[in-house]
Amino acid sequence: MVQFSNFDRLRVMGARDHFTCASRSASKKGASSKSQTSRINKLKVGLVSTFILFSFSLNAQNEKASTLFSKNKEHKIDPYGALETKFSQMDNRLGLFLGGRLGAVLNNSFSFGAAGYGLLPTAKLSFDCPVPNHETEKNDYWSSGYGGLFFEYINSPNRVVHFSANTLVGCGRVTYKNINSFFSSQKNYYADKITFEHPSSFVFILEPGVELNLNMTKFFKVSFGVSYRYAPNFKLKYEEELVPSTFFNGFSANLVFKFAEF
Repeated sequence: MVQFSNFDRLRVMGARDHFTCASRSASKKGASSKSQTSRINKLKVGLVSTFILFSFSLNAQNEKASTLFSKNKEHKIDPYGALETKFSQMDNRLGLFLGGRLGAVLNNSFSFGAAGYGLLPTAKLSFDCPVPNHETEKNDYWSSGYGGLFFEYINSPNRVVHFSANTLVGCGRVTYKNINSFFSSQKNYYADKITFEHPSSFVFILEPGVELNLNMTKFFKVSFGVSYRYAPNFKLKYEEELVPSTFFNGFSANLVFKFAEF
C-alpha cells in the first residue's frame, strides 16, 4: 500500500483548492460576461427604439394636415358659365327648356353656382282650359320656369372625354298660357273683364344628372347629359286636378356648352 507523506497530502489539497478556485472564478467570469452581453443588447434595443421614435416624431412635426383650404396646397378657382338646352317630355309632348349656369370651378374638379331654365311654347295642352270665358281655341301651351343652386363633380377633367355628375336644388312655377300671350306686352293677354287667371303650381325642384364632356379647347367644353326632374309637391287644379301630381316629373336630354379656364 502506497504511503503518502504529510507533504504530499498538502500538495494534493493545494492543487484541489486551486482547481476549485479556478472553476469558481471561471464561473463568475462566465456569468459576468453573460450579464454584460445582456446589458449591451438591452442598450442596443433602447438606442434603436429611441431613434425610431425620434424619426417618427420629427416626421410628424414636418407633416401638415392636408385639407381642402390648407395653405400648403395651391387652389385654382375660375369663373364658369354655361348655356344649356333641355329636351323634356311635357303632357305627352316634347318641351324645350332654355337656360344656363353661372358660377365657379374649383381645381377643375368641382363647379357650383346658380342655374335657371325657362320653357318655350313648344308643348301644347292636351285638354281645354276650364276657366270660364277664356278662348276655346286650342292655343294654350305649357309655361314654366325654375332655377336654383347647382353642384357638379367632374371626374378626370384633363382627359379629352370625361364624365361629370351634378344636382340642382331649387324651385319653380308651372302654368299654361295662350300662345298669343307669349308675344304680348300686356301682363294678361285676355280682356280686362276677364278676372280669372290660369291655374298654376309653385314647386320644389330636385334634378340630378350625369354628363359626358368633350374638351374642345382649354376654355370650351361640349356636354351631352341626362337628368331627372323631380317635383314632389306639384298640384295643378281648377275645381279639380287637371293633370296628375307626377306631371312635372320626368327625364331630360341635355346639350350644354360650358365656358371656363379648364
